[in-house]
Amino acid sequence: MSVDEETHSHAGFDTLDHQQVYVYTPANAPDSANRPAKRRKVAGVQGSISADGPAQILRFEPLLSGLESSECVALRHQTFERAWLKTETQVQTILDDANEDTLEDVTAFVHSTSKARRFSERVPTGFIVTGPNISSQSPLFRQLSSRLRTEINGPAVVLRSSDASNLKAVLKQLIRDSITQSLSRGDENGLRAEQDGRKLLNYDLETLHSYVEAHGSESVVIAFQDSEAFDSSLISELVKLISSWADRIPFVLLFGIATSLDLFRERLPSSASRLLNGVQFDVEQTSSLLERIFQKAVAGYEVPLRLGSGLVSGLMERQDDHIQSVQSFVAALKYAYMCHFYGNPLSFLCDSSVGDDHPNLIMSHHIEVIRMLPSFRGMLGKLVDNKQLARAKALLKDGKCLQQEIEKSQKSRAILITQLLRAMSLIASSSQEPVEKIGLYVTAFRGELAESEHVKRVLDSIKRMTPDDLLNFIQILSNAIDNGCTETGLAGWADEDDELFPQMRELHSQVSALAVHSIKSGIPIRSSYAIHNKGLRTTVIAQRVQLSYENSTLTDQDKEFTTLVDRLIGHLKVYFSQLANPQELFLNEAWLYDWTLPQKSAFTPRPREAIELALSTPIRYLSCDCCESIEGLSSTHPPTAMLYQMYLETGSLINIFDLWSAFFEMVGGGEEQKCDERDALVMFYRGLADLKSLGMVKQSKKKADHLAKLAWKGL
Repeated sequence: MSVDEETHSHAGFDTLDHQQVYVYTPANAPDSANRPAKRRKVAGVQGSISADGPAQILRFEPLLSGLESSECVALRHQTFERAWLKTETQVQTILDDANEDTLEDVTAFVHSTSKARRFSERVPTGFIVTGPNISSQSPLFRQLSSRLRTEINGPAVVLRSSDASNLKAVLKQLIRDSITQSLSRGDENGLRAEQDGRKLLNYDLETLHSYVEAHGSESVVIAFQDSEAFDSSLISELVKLISSWADRIPFVLLFGIATSLDLFRERLPSSASRLLNGVQFDVEQTSSLLERIFQKAVAGYEVPLRLGSGLVSGLMERQDDHIQSVQSFVAALKYAYMCHFYGNPLSFLCDSSVGDDHPNLIMSHHIEVIRMLPSFRGMLGKLVDNKQLARAKALLKDGKCLQQEIEKSQKSRAILITQLLRAMSLIASSSQEPVEKIGLYVTAFRGELAESEHVKRVLDSIKRMTPDDLLNFIQILSNAIDNGCTETGLAGWADEDDELFPQMRELHSQVSALAVHSIKSGIPIRSSYAIHNKGLRTTVIAQRVQLSYENSTLTDQDKEFTTLVDRLIGHLKVYFSQLANPQELFLNEAWLYDWTLPQKSAFTPRPREAIELALSTPIRYLSCDCCESIEGLSSTHPPTAMLYQMYLETGSLINIFDLWSAFFEMVGGGEEQKCDERDALVMFYRGLADLKSLGMVKQSKKKADHLAKLAWKGL
């Protein structure tokens, strides 16, 4: 065909008819070619610290309607950086130490497989049961790979399901990663070509065999990170192939298992299972690891930001019901730090050393904010109830007086937190049953520890104790006071305690004397509470007779022991009753974060509600002058929002022509013709495409010119 004939055959052909994407440029759009390539900056950079000093861009926005000074903004950001760095370091240390036992066991297993394994067709295999927390597998196998590469003589390769499309791809990656761990690219090419003049393929295990012989490798470790995501047939083929090379290449297999070893064995055929000589390794479960992180990063003695009981309850409920992941808990913890320091203008007071380093940092607008806090109003209410009207009036009118109260609150905050942590340590160490540390923290920071079930169980257990049991109990309390709590980093406070610790020592000596007297006399000592806890008669009269008889048989030593038990219970009640509620402490809003709404919106999002709100009231998200601050249909709204309002007024079937007519009448402005019909049609198609992508409409099967409505607002 000639060129003229070919040109004639293409007559009437338009490439736009077969084009999938169109670029629409309105007729009244400004020409980008005439626009200067770069505009000159005429204003200074917003957010610099000062004009005199070096420019420093602020990471946080100024609060208090822009009245917050740049120094306070920068200090909030610096306080956040220091606080989270300290917390993150503690969390990372716990995560690194959590897998230490598993890493040592697996490394010892790999070393032990070097003996007499070449004489068996069964491949040494380690099954690492990680539990349901899939996100923890990646750091575990990263640590395991690093440990094995430094402590064993041989390569260690980690395989993931995303890299294993077929057997050939797995072998390629295995050989490549094994060789490149200790060889340069030139040595690798030379090793591949050095096979009796034969050029080996990049998935031939003969290459790996040559590498093992050349370097004297004792083990070639292959770790399957997410083994349950691999195809079972692929693992079966790979196991059979590795078994056939086991006499030449010292393979060791490691499988990461999230469910259980039995379920993993059921996925493999028996022909492949018989070729594995397996050992099981259990990793620390998420629940215990999460409690360790909580004790250090939330309930620790040196925690920079305290979390309230409501927020902690919400976080743990989400962990128990939805996601069992340490990483998600750490992310939620960091988000709480970010929200507190970003949105609270008083958050720089979270650091107790700020007042000493920046004495003039609190300005008049900070004073106004503090006087509107609930904790300030509560403090004034207590002063009025105690008839301290002059003090209350001074706090309302005198800024210096309030600033002194702020400095005093910093010290009282440290005292209160220390008392709460000490009380929690005493309950956890003295309870006969295991105590849930997170629930204990929630109760303590709710201000309900004195009347809680934790304290009642401890006091009830004292009543049933024998002298020997009571001596052990007092010794446990004394050791807790003397040694503190290593989990939270709480030091011992025996030297500072002038009440409870001396009382414990006195009671211990008195109970010891009674116990010695009981041993010498051969008569056991019991308290009156132990008698009441015995089985009683069924009738009321019989019960009274039995109790009166038992009380009459009490010896003087029994009565003295009962008195000592009552004294111990009384001392503990007084100790726990002195604890204050942290939510009632003045200025707790600066160091106690208990706002649950940002956490719910960020980690439990409701996208449909947000989309419906954005389409109904676009000004809440766009903040532009063209959108009116009213709900309902408006010509100033974006095209998608206008179509959505019309969509809400329709039935289950929508006539496209009627919808277009109403839309053009609204956009075009009727007889005024504010918008060209072609431009309006483009906006109409774009809005319909948006509604279709949101899953609100689809093409109706009943009528070709109708759309089917798929969603109703609020349902």
